[in-house]
Amino acid sequence: MPFILLGAVLLAASPAIPPPTCLSANGETACGYACQTSSRQVRCASTPYGTCTVLNDEVHCVDPLPASIHHPPDEGLRPECKEVRGRVACGFRCLVTQGQVACARTPYGVCREHFGEVKCWDPSETTIHEFGAELARPTCTTAGTGIACGYDCKTSRTEVACAQTPRGKCVQDNFRLGCFDPPSLLACTHAAPPPPEEVRKPKSKRRQDETAKAE
Repeated sequence: MPFILLGAVLLAASPAIPPPTCLSANGETACGYACQTSSRQVRCASTPYGTCTVLNDEVHCVDPLPASIHHPPDEGLRPECKEVRGRVACGFRCLVTQGQVACARTPYGVCREHFGEVKCWDPSETTIHEFGAELARPTCTTAGTGIACGYDCKTSRTEVACAQTPRGKCVQDNFRLGCFDPPSLLACTHAAPPPPEEVRKPKSKRRQDETAKAE
């Protein structure tokens, strides 16, 4: 009996991950999630947290990194694809400017244009696991033609340096720049990912649903 009860508890705790689907078109078949077709392609995302978009008659799919799935931002986890002048980029916080397009790999990343090019930067998955939705927004700083993104950025006349984590520190000494990031000592282990429909919701909606269930 204890083994039966334990199995029931584990089953009840498992997230409602939908099964993949398969879609056939134009003589080919693709299986996965959020499948889309164009006049010549069929593609699917690899996880139920991903998305696919048709741009310029091509299907583009993107899947969030595991850390972003387990720690969705307050506004919800919603990857996207953007296009400009035939160029397509997929991810988060996409920036389209001066004929360029680029996206961060995580919702905690940042993109900025500098000298006609768009640079995107993301904190590491370890940092996302450690801070989650409380992770401070990184910035991109420029000096001359140089650009760097991260935290506590410092500049000289022609150079810029940034720490890679919110706990990092950068210093400027006689026009010399240096940064240090203490290692993360957090051990973050997840047994299973949250349900896809939950991570897409804004934090306020998640709280409303939790309150309604409690009542």
